[in-house]
Order: sequence, then structure tokens, then C-alpha cells
Amino acid sequence: MPALGSWRRRTTAALLTVALLLLAACERGAAGPEPPDRTGGDQRYGAAPAPDSKVTYQPDVVFVGGGSGSVRGLSEDALTWRIDPKASGADKLARGKVMFLTGRAVGRVLDVRRDSGDLAVLLGPVDITDVIRDGTFAGDSPVSLENPTRFDAGTPFWSEYDADGGGAGGSAGSLRPVATVVGARQADGAAALGVTRRASALGGQRIAGFDIKPVCCKNGVGAQFNYDDGGLRIEGTVQLMMKSPKATFHLEIRGATVQRAELSISGLAALRIEIAGATDRGQNINKRIPIPLDFSVPVGQVLGVPFSITATQLVGLQTAFSAKDGNIKASGEWSLGGSVGFGYANGEFGVTEPWGLNVRNSITDSIYGPSVGVNGIIVHYQAAFRAGLGAFGFTAGLYATVTATVGLTVGSALGAPLALCRSTQLGIFLDYGVGYSIPAGLAKAINVFLRLINAGTIAAKGGIGQVDNVFNKLDVQPDRKICRD
Repeated sequence: MPALGSWRRRTTAALLTVALLLLAACERGAAGPEPPDRTGGDQRYGAAPAPDSKVTYQPDVVFVGGGSGSVRGLSEDALTWRIDPKASGADKLARGKVMFLTGRAVGRVLDVRRDSGDLAVLLGPVDITDVIRDGTFAGDSPVSLENPTRFDAGTPFWSEYDADGGGAGGSAGSLRPVATVVGARQADGAAALGVTRRASALGGQRIAGFDIKPVCCKNGVGAQFNYDDGGLRIEGTVQLMMKSPKATFHLEIRGATVQRAELSISGLAALRIEIAGATDRGQNINKRIPIPLDFSVPVGQVLGVPFSITATQLVGLQTAFSAKDGNIKASGEWSLGGSVGFGYANGEFGVTEPWGLNVRNSITDSIYGPSVGVNGIIVHYQAAFRAGLGAFGFTAGLYATVTATVGLTVGSALGAPLALCRSTQLGIFLDYGVGYSIPAGLAKAINVFLRLINAGTIAAKGGIGQVDNVFNKLDVQPDRKICRD
């Protein structure tokens, strides 16, 4: 009997040990990701997170296993991830939860449903502190941005909306084209809301009647574009020129609060703008066009979190042709130097502004537009750099956005005997912080769609941040009262 009792005690202890190990494994599964299962799709859909004892995640974060191998596709709206419903953790997804599948497939769950054997998960933007509760993250060395991977979202419905100004840097927008698209296709459901994609004459994308070819990042970020419709023709190039661009970052989160944050994008060299527009019918447009693609450089896993440095862009154009024969043409370049970015500590921000902003080629001198009326055009360009998690501008983490707005005006040729007035208004804004920031008009466009499927709404900003107008100058030629009034 003593031997039998000893055997029973050993058996009981072993069973108890197994139970405790299973319980610990379950607890780890709720608090952190599984070891990544790499299946070759990381290049397209991002890398999976990995467990690390130095990181604590928020309790409503749901880790879906399998990494990119569990992704079956990304819908044309660039918001809906189609995943394997049998992937571990997929059954725990619900509205309000935060899905973390890969470094790109992460966000607040706005809707989830079974669809043709897939699980369709509609993700909205999320603050980084809604994902991570505790952790300190920093790149070991500067990250070169010269050879990024291009992630193309196609032509989602939210890339087409007309602008009506407003906001720092002019970020607001109305919803005339989006309302038309949604109204025409409401019965088709979420998957059918994407606009049919057409080839671009520039070898890029066709969005809202524009052919757009974005570039990044060895020599900077920028875009070529042209538009030809309804008697209105516009073509141009905008570029934030850079030399050997690099990024560095540091992020410390404690108790779901940002304690310290730093982001620096180095290598700024110049801002270049070339624009030409004409109409034979007195037509005008006012558009903001978020270019629906990322240029992304993976940082690698920092404490198991697959951070990336991404660049996204937006182009806006507003014409003001007062005569049927309106036309305007101009080109110019301003030198820049140093870095753009920010630092945050003890509840206060410090910003790194581009320095040495000087005229290389005067855009005012170049303005040309013989017409019987006054003609004008506003070029709005935005380049956003982010270090964090997410895709297509809906990225949680650190961000620094450079917005340049150039307004050009040329007077009527009828006033030329007195003075042919030309003017340029240049404004540069920096929007920076920790969390996420998307153009307000883009958020409105998406919210039209979300209301149709009762998925709630998204905010244009989350987290902490601020906007600074770092440069604002009006140049008028000739410097006479008739031109200044």
C-alpha cells in the first residue's frame, strides 16, 4: 500500500503539473501572439507578431495565428481583410475587438462575417496604445528608405472625393462622388463598393479622372499626374526631393500612456512643383486624391512587434479660371535641408522643422497664362511618414506629415499695359504625433460607407499630436499696389 499511495501522489502531482502548464499556455495565448508561421506571404501581407515577455498587450487584442498564411485576400476597399476562419483566434473576433494578424493586418474590428468560405474582417484605424499597454521600442540603427516595397490597394471608393477646403493644411473634403458611388451600389454590399480599376497612361493609377504615378523613395517622394475631361486639362509633378533618406524612431509606452516618442526622417533636399492647366469652357475642379498605396520598409520585429516605416501621399488641385480661355503654367523649386520629425516627453512636443527653405527657381517668375480673365490654381501636396502597424495610411504608431500648399495667380492680359500681376502663396504645415491621423475628408468618405452597413464610424485622428504652420509667405510681382490689392 505505501508503494501504491506513493504512485498515486506522483500521478496526482504530474496531472496537476500538466494542468498548470495548459493553463499557463492558455493565458499566454490571450496575452500575446503565437510563434509566427511563415508561409511566404510576408512580402504582400506583412509579418506576424511574435511573443516577447517585455511587451504587454491590451486585453481586447485578438491574435490570429498563421500570419500571412491565414490571409486570403484584401478587398478593393482596402479595409476588409479576408482570412481563414479556421485560423487560431479567428473565432474570437467581434466588433470592438482589435485584430492583430500581421504588421499590416491590424486594426479595430468594425464588422466581421462569414463570406464564401472566408471570414471577412472590416478593420478601422486604431491608436497604438489600444494595441500595446507596455513596451519600449526602438530601431537598432537608422532605417534606409531607399528601396521600399510598394503595396497597391487598387482604386478603393474612398480615393475619390471632391475637396471643399478647411482644416490645417486643407484636409477637409465633401462627398459628392462618393455618395454617387455608394448610392448606385448600395445593394451590392461591402465587397462591390470598389470603383472599377482602369489603366493609367502614366503607368500608375487612374483615380477620380486623374492618371497618377507616385514615386518613392531613393530620390524622395512625389507624383506625376494629368487630367483631361470636360474641356479641362491639367498636368503636373510634385516632389519632396530627398538624398539617402533614413528613419529613426523610439517609442515608450507605460500603462497605455505614451511616455516618450521620437521620429526623425532625414535627407530632405528640396520641394519641386511643376503645373500647367487650361480650359476652353471655363471649367473648374476642386479635388483631394489620397493615393491608395504604401511605400513600406519593414524594420523587423522589435520585441516581437513587426514595425514598418511607410510613406503615403495625397494630391489636391483647385482651379479658378474666370474666363472661357483660362490657362496657367508655372514651375519652381525651394531648397530644404536637415530632417523632419518630432520628439515627445513629459507631456510636451518638440518639432524638427525643415531648415534652409530658400528659393532655387522662383515659381512666381515662371507663372504664365495669357487670358482675358484672372486665372489661378492651388496645388496641395501631402507626404506622410509613419513608423508603426497597419496599412494604406491607417497606421498606428508615430507619424510626421509634411503638407505643402501653393496658390498661384496670374492677372488678366487686359491689365498688362499697367501691370501683369502674378503671385504665389506658399504654406508648409507639419502634422505629427503618436496614434493615427488621416485626412478629415477621407474619414468622412469612409464613414458614408460604414453607416450603410451599420459598422459605426471612424475618427480622423486618434492619440496625441499637433499641427504647426512652419512656413507661410506671399510673393507678389510686380510689387505694386494694383497687384497687392
